[in-house]
Amino acid sequence: MTEANTVETKNRIVAWPIAKLAAASIAPAWPLDQSVAVNPWWPQRHASIERTFAEQAVLTGETGLMDRSYYRSLWQQQIKSEHLKQALKQLQLPFSENRLEEYLLRENPLNMRWKTLAMLMDETIPSPQGHSWEQEIIAQVSQFIALYHKYPERFEAEGQNGEHLYQSWLEVVTRDKGIKTLLGVDLLNDFRAMPTTMMQLFSELEQFWQPIWNDHDGAEAYMRGCLHQLSGWAGWQSWLDWQAGLKQQQLRIPHTLGLLAILLAWDRVLMRWLQQNHPQIASQLSQMLHHQATRINSLYEQAEQQLQPLWVWQRALELSVQMPWINQIKQATPAPEQSRPEVQAVFCIDVRSEPMRRALEAQGSEIETLGFAGFFGIPIAYQTHDGSITRPQLPGLMAPSLVAKQTRLQPDRWVRLTQLGWQSSLEKPYSNLGMIEASGLLKLVSLFKRAVLQQGSKNPVNKDARPNEKWELKRDEQPLSVTEKAELAAGIIKAMGIKARLANVVLLTGHGSQTCNNHTASSLDCGACGGQTGEVNVKVLASLLNDPAVRKQMPQFDVTVPNDTQFYAAMHNTTIDEILIFDAPKASWREKIERGCRQAQLTRSQQFDAPKAPSESEIKRFFKQRATNWAQMRPEWGLCNNAAVFIAPRALTRSLDFGGRAFLHEYHVSQDPQFTQLEKIMTAPLLVMNWINLQYYASVALPNKYGSGNKLLHNVVGGHIGVFEGNGGDLRIGLSQQSVHDGRKYRHQPLRLSTYIQAPKPAIEDIMARHDDVASLVNNGWLFLYHIDADQQVSRYQNGQWLAV
Repeated sequence: MTEANTVETKNRIVAWPIAKLAAASIAPAWPLDQSVAVNPWWPQRHASIERTFAEQAVLTGETGLMDRSYYRSLWQQQIKSEHLKQALKQLQLPFSENRLEEYLLRENPLNMRWKTLAMLMDETIPSPQGHSWEQEIIAQVSQFIALYHKYPERFEAEGQNGEHLYQSWLEVVTRDKGIKTLLGVDLLNDFRAMPTTMMQLFSELEQFWQPIWNDHDGAEAYMRGCLHQLSGWAGWQSWLDWQAGLKQQQLRIPHTLGLLAILLAWDRVLMRWLQQNHPQIASQLSQMLHHQATRINSLYEQAEQQLQPLWVWQRALELSVQMPWINQIKQATPAPEQSRPEVQAVFCIDVRSEPMRRALEAQGSEIETLGFAGFFGIPIAYQTHDGSITRPQLPGLMAPSLVAKQTRLQPDRWVRLTQLGWQSSLEKPYSNLGMIEASGLLKLVSLFKRAVLQQGSKNPVNKDARPNEKWELKRDEQPLSVTEKAELAAGIIKAMGIKARLANVVLLTGHGSQTCNNHTASSLDCGACGGQTGEVNVKVLASLLNDPAVRKQMPQFDVTVPNDTQFYAAMHNTTIDEILIFDAPKASWREKIERGCRQAQLTRSQQFDAPKAPSESEIKRFFKQRATNWAQMRPEWGLCNNAAVFIAPRALTRSLDFGGRAFLHEYHVSQDPQFTQLEKIMTAPLLVMNWINLQYYASVALPNKYGSGNKLLHNVVGGHIGVFEGNGGDLRIGLSQQSVHDGRKYRHQPLRLSTYIQAPKPAIEDIMARHDDVASLVNNGWLFLYHIDADQQVSRYQNGQWLAV
């Protein structure tokens, strides 16, 4: 079969290209050890958020908006009449305030849910054993894929990528007698009759399902509905496709398509069984599926209309946060800019940096803080000294172009090999009782450290990175020349906006968390560093910027570093709110940093059940205990409550307190005449912030679909792939319940990101015109765009116009 430009020819549905479209509708889900926040609707960014949520409501039963009770609890508390009126004006919907209030008191859920064949069978013909058809499909496929990815060497199918998955599944399912035990029907012969190649499978499917699918839209809805049965595993398969894309590999049969083939094969087997054993029911269910397919666009439109009142309440909630901040911006007095501060602390734009930055700035005007992309402009993969592990240290949207590696001559490998190699050896089939018993003695040491000394364990890969060591940078396995390093370093300094006023001390401050016994620890580290800490990135950059040979050549790239400027790598521990500075001498400025950390700890302790009016030692001990307690479910709140990003000089916002809810990216339009830095910010960090914002949104608004459930019930799958909640079901993706809820209330409010930019409107519009992804996010309602002019007046971008606020 060849792919055609159109998917219908003379009313004939061609299944293959439709299946590819359905497979491409799934956002990737990163593994636990590289946890990157993902916008689960990224593949739908070119459609409006309202339409996307309507389609989701039909295909999954999940609206994407909070329950009415949530908005009801905020009415006349956080959401006021002025917010509701403004929301109605912006959305141009014909509702009155009274009608919207009455709407919240009614409970009439959407009744237009798309039903899969298995769901219809559960309603009309329960299995002889009483087990759910739908749940058996989920269990069988989910357990198989977990086995497939944990032990890939056990499967020797001929196909590649998605076809390899399908053929491996077919080999297993044709011998799986457990299906008959659970369902009470023998389907083995039906599975054996299925085609062994994907092309043959889809050729048979399009002939069989032609009358049921009706047309392209019906077929696509059917296939998307199938994938949503296992959206977690679909996300994992999509991640495999994403990685192939970053490596510029063209996959004839994507990994996600393999999962879709399995689910469609299951449906074909069930329908064949029905036709052979219950022909009347088979005919009835075929008619029901056909009826759904013919009405699919009508169902989408009905859902979109029914969700309109909820959209008003959601917009009112967002305005209740935006309007006070906009008023503060208008009234703020910009801080005077020091000609040359004593210390410049450059932080990741992560919202957890904002309270720490305020605390440091409170120590004196000679301390200046800035926000920059968390990977610090170094597009690297970190390679351990022996070359055994290579790990991306940049946003998931990007592929590394450089490899960073330390140059020491005598690597200390035993610690990492002990922690990685010993653990993996215990998972091998040849592990015997002697090894298990011997490991118990070593485990006693670990238990003592955790329970008595309250010491956690550091990532063994990170332990390979040593202090006071030189780094080498390679591109395509060739070392960078000094000139290439100088060009890279100069570009980063320009992007930070400090090339004309570098301080004596510049702290390059990455961030990472500190937790114990936490399989989701990566989700608390730096998403811009690929779900790792920023330690490697800041050490590489500090080494680069302190290199005399590099500095000597930087002036040819329009950057001159003063002789007395020294760059130090530093790490902000976001769990205990301390800053560790590597290789720094004793100096008075360090005391100010330490005082700022204590102030930040005191402020942040209010988020927890900390001692009242604690002493410095008490507050320090409190946070250390949270970080090292292996039973602690909520060591920190991560990026909870993120709501906005400011792309502007810090001087504009220095007097404002955003409560740890804002990403702050330094930007000076006066230093960017060609708007190249603005373009980089809007096309990279802004997209990362959108991903973070909508993952937190989804984990709260759709916890059953895009949240990973109760952390207490998690079982890690495949060592690092993800988690099951309990012993099976779909792979759970997104944030756990404990990451966004404190047991009494949500710690994150599901709001779309508000983006505030101080730059000329034409420059912003030009960047959107040249970058479809950015334009789609703005024009389709996935984030809000605000402009701040030189007089601090604010306007909002909507439908191609700037409207004064």
